[in-house]
Amino acid sequence: MLELFIKNIKIDAEGRIVIAIHDQFSEYLIKDDSKKMIKETLEKILTTDFVKLEVAKTSARVTVAEGQSETCKQLIEAEMKKAAEMAAAFMSQMNQGQES
Repeated sequence: MLELFIKNIKIDAEGRIVIAIHDQFSEYLIKDDSKKMIKETLEKILTTDFVKLEVAKTSARVTVAEGQSETCKQLIEAEMKKAAEMAAAFMSQMNQGQES
């Protein structure tokens, strides 16, 4: 499900978590309100391990506390999977509502 939105999630040479999205979602990613929501979500799930968010057209880089990259990457992936599942369930309900 997540692969519909995300190309990949990896850790770069500096230990930052890099999340690459598919090109068709780039317009959404660069909006100020989207950046704010993403940052707030990261601060909530990573708490004190969150350091900085950098957003480009088709990717986001998340700097976390030293030595916490892998743990934080797993937390981010889990949160993104939950969000994708909720979106899919919502879309399914919308489709069922239209068929009635």
